[in-house]
Amino acid sequence: MLDFQAYMYFNQEEAKTIEAIASRFIPSEENSPGAREAGAVIFIDRSLSGFYSHLQTFYRKGLALFEQFCEKKFGKQFAELSVEQQDEVLHDIDQLRAKMEPSVANIDEENLLLVQFFSVVYEHTIEGTFGDPIYGGNRDGVGWKMIGFPGAQWRYSPEQMQLGYDSKQIEIKSLADIQKLGASALKKEVLK
Repeated sequence: MLDFQAYMYFNQEEAKTIEAIASRFIPSEENSPGAREAGAVIFIDRSLSGFYSHLQTFYRKGLALFEQFCEKKFGKQFAELSVEQQDEVLHDIDQLRAKMEPSVANIDEENLLLVQFFSVVYEHTIEGTFGDPIYGGNRDGVGWKMIGFPGAQWRYSPEQMQLGYDSKQIEIKSLADIQKLGASALKKEVLK
């Protein structure tokens, strides 16, 4: 058995950095998992090996530039920084983004790439934390549990559709759960 996560696209250091970034975007709290527990980095890695393969070069360049930014600011790579320093790095990049919003005409290419990288990793972190677990993230439905979403449901009862109904009472199902039902069982489920 491997004592580390095997990745399809990232090397261990890259995965460590992406996981650290994701865990600052959606941090774990007491009694509440975040992007790390949801496996957002696994989703991002699998996506870069498949549907998002056109972003592989972008990610490699963005990661290198991001780590250079951290080295200049604190003399360490992002994953080695304290939580406070990590938040400061991300805040600084977000401030760059805010300054660029009216126009990117006079922005240097490195800062533009850094801001774009920040934005793409943020978006992919959201997808990996709250998307269907079949895609590699949202391990054990932790993202859905966090927000009270019951996942992939074929139908809701009239009671469940009532305003104020606590959706946390509905059993969470993923696309894999739906596929396991099989055609005849699914038909019975839908016709209930």
